Amino acid sequence: MCGPIELERTTMQCKLTDQLLKSIKPLPDRRVVVSDTDRAGLRFRVTHTGKATFLFEKKIKGGKRRAFTLGTYPHMSLSEARAESLRIELEAHEGVDRIAAKNAEEAQRLADEHTAQTVSDVLASYILHHVERNLKPGKSREERKRQLINYLAPILDKRMDQLTRKDLQRIVDAKAAEGKIPMANRLRAAFCAFTNWAYMREHTENDVGAGVQKAGRETSRTRTPSIAEVRQIWAASYQCGDLWGPAFRLAILLGQRVYEGVLDLKWQWVNFDQNRLEMPTTKNGEPHIVHLVPTAIDELQKIRVRQQNEGIVSEFVFTTTGTTASSGTSKAKNKLDYQVSLVRKNQGILEDIEHWTFHDLRRSQATYLSEAGIPEGVADRIQNHVAVGSRPSAVSSVYTLSALLKERKFALEKWEEIVVHHG
Repeated sequence: MCGPIELERTTMQCKLTDQLLKSIKPLPDRRVVVSDTDRAGLRFRVTHTGKATFLFEKKIKGGKRRAFTLGTYPHMSLSEARAESLRIELEAHEGVDRIAAKNAEEAQRLADEHTAQTVSDVLASYILHHVERNLKPGKSREERKRQLINYLAPILDKRMDQLTRKDLQRIVDAKAAEGKIPMANRLRAAFCAFTNWAYMREHTENDVGAGVQKAGRETSRTRTPSIAEVRQIWAASYQCGDLWGPAFRLAILLGQRVYEGVLDLKWQWVNFDQNRLEMPTTKNGEPHIVHLVPTAIDELQKIRVRQQNEGIVSEFVFTTTGTTASSGTSKAKNKLDYQVSLVRKNQGILEDIEHWTFHDLRRSQATYLSEAGIPEGVADRIQNHVAVGSRPSAVSSVYTLSALLKERKFALEKWEEIVVHHG
């Protein structure tokens, strides 16, 4: 038995009894540990918070010395603790290691959990918990989701732990073989982001996307459609219907992006009183003001009247559903290209127009405005090419939004004259 004086010590050895356990009180700044003299390795521990625990330490035959937590007192009685420690001792003599067995069981559980997951399972989690939360809403985010789902489709049913770098490289190389190097590199970037996320969250043991090679070096586009070509595209747009025709013409007139720009326009951004678009956010995350030239105002007025006549109530200028902005520009672009070829044939030009993109039209605007004597900085602000490397102050944001408005208005009117009126 331990006397009252001995019980003030933090460590001691004596026979554990029910009376002794009840008499041990927690010390405010340390824990009390009593080792049982009747069963070697059995200990009773009381922390400063009053939590009391039975512990047992024993060397496993042919293995390590292990420390076991038996249970908490008084949920586990002293007699139960002695019985459990005896069972562990008998197992230890036989070489049975409970802790090693438990660790192996947990490792197997995790392995089974990983093998049960398919690429589709992990991809769905990635889109929900990363893409939807961290990527800015808009066309880019939707395109990233589309790329992952569509291009990983052949391997979505594959177990995630069996996904290989070769699987991903094959997809990237196939796209590169089509001559679409930039697109192949975009796919590689999307795959790498996905597999890194999966690795960091222990869905896989290795980041299989880290070693996927780029499809090749990209070259910056320098295609700048001539004024004659811009006018041909303008003329062809009138054969592209009441939806896409006006969208193409506004993109040409205003120098704005078709994606994440013109197609996303909302009526609340159109200020007919001041003849301008007031876009609260754009691709670079900044608000933007665009002057509306007379031809653009006429296009918008016609769209508004058409929507009213057709009973369309929508916040979007360009919409087919009334609830979302229009999409599906690939088919519309193909139709526009066909109409351009007809315009060129009527002009006696037999060869097809060289491949061009909507972004090339922005380059045409900047180039020919510069040739007309418009300062480069004015064209940059029209097209919203504003450095946003660091978050601007409130004063800076206001200045950026409204800077050179008169000059921008003059430049866009000059561009309208060049394109529409052949000035």
